[in-house]
Amino acid sequence: MNIFSWLDNIGDAAPQQPPKPRKRNLQQHQQVPTPSQSTADTILDAMSSSPTKRLRTEDDGGENPKDQEDQEDKLGRDEERTPRRWGSGRYSDNLSKRSSATSPSKRSSRLSPSKRLAALEVATHEPVVVTQIRATDPRMPTELIAMVKALSGFQTRLPFVPGYLAAEIETRARIDAEFSDFHPSMFQLADDPFVPHLSLDRIMEVYEAATECCNEGHAEATWNTLIHWPVFELALGVIRGETLERTSMPADGAQRRDHPVRVRAMPCTTARLKDHQQGAKMVDFSLFIEPQGLDADKINELRQRLLYINHTDYHPLRRRPIMLSAESKRPGEGYQEAQVQLGVWQAAQWTLLENLLSSQSATTRLGLIPFLPALIIQGHEWSFAATTRSGRQTVLWAKKVIGGTDTIVGMFQIIHALRHIAAWGRDTYWPWYRRAILQMGEEDLIVAEAIHTP
Repeated sequence: MNIFSWLDNIGDAAPQQPPKPRKRNLQQHQQVPTPSQSTADTILDAMSSSPTKRLRTEDDGGENPKDQEDQEDKLGRDEERTPRRWGSGRYSDNLSKRSSATSPSKRSSRLSPSKRLAALEVATHEPVVVTQIRATDPRMPTELIAMVKALSGFQTRLPFVPGYLAAEIETRARIDAEFSDFHPSMFQLADDPFVPHLSLDRIMEVYEAATECCNEGHAEATWNTLIHWPVFELALGVIRGETLERTSMPADGAQRRDHPVRVRAMPCTTARLKDHQQGAKMVDFSLFIEPQGLDADKINELRQRLLYINHTDYHPLRRRPIMLSAESKRPGEGYQEAQVQLGVWQAAQWTLLENLLSSQSATTRLGLIPFLPALIIQGHEWSFAATTRSGRQTVLWAKKVIGGTDTIVGMFQIIHALRHIAAWGRDTYWPWYRRAILQMGEEDLIVAEAIHTP
């Protein structure tokens, strides 16, 4: 039994109490009744509940579901620690009405994220622990250390701005202070022909939108629509159902080609864990591999016994292997909640990968990939995170800042970091997935590469 099936079998953390008779002149103070079960297993009901998130292009004038969730979390913390007077009975009536009108998952979602994280650490099935990214931690695999080191380089010394933009940026810097932070060492000498061409005007549009969202206090859905998703598109290109054109000729005259292994991003705010449509934890974006040719055929063979190849039954991802998941929050809000969501989400992904491997012959079975990358986005700030697997325990490593949309330089850092992570997906994750999960032998790989070669 995994953690998600187990959660479904846990009873309510806060069973209803029989109504108490009202007493007009009761003078003594009483505590709000606490749950009869105090174990971490009972608290874990909170981890399979969250209001449905939806991507909106603008505020619709109604209450933001994420704001409501934050208010409920605050209410839960207040109820847990604040004595209440029963005097008129009004508070007990309101509590009873809320309990009867609210599902168990709604009630448990009022627990603070810190308590849910604490419960995850000691969960009976597949616990999740959160720890700081630190290269000296012996639990941190060498491959993850290398990734963090590379991402750190983009913040300090390595070039991350396409060289074809150098002249335009130099010209703008003479009249616009926003470009004063650029210096020659930031520009790449050679451009990657397999990445989308960047338009400085488009980058400025997203930058201005980020300023608007921050200054005017826009909702998370607006940040996702106007800022976060456009940044993914700038870095990786748009979602397309068919193979991209092999060549294109942008204004700089450099020839662009579609990489034979395509990594794209997708908004997935309504994606749910398999068999947990009601209240399962969600993420906002996923990076996935777009299988083609023989790879797509192998995926379809796998889908004959596993309809959805990921840990979610979100239809657009039914045949596209997820390699990274990202959760977004408003500026300065919900960081621990994002950790809960990513931890539970990627724990399910690890379980699926392990189950797929365990179904194979022991003589040909490969080991797990060293880590699964993730992102936590808080308003302007983008941070790299990752999970690793140790037995049944998932370790969430957080966080390494990779850039911010509050500066133009920061936007280029994010774009370059996303492209670097996507390259890891092409060069490391996908070859492992083909061999370990799709069980493609050397002959299959040779045929696939021949088909994909331009």
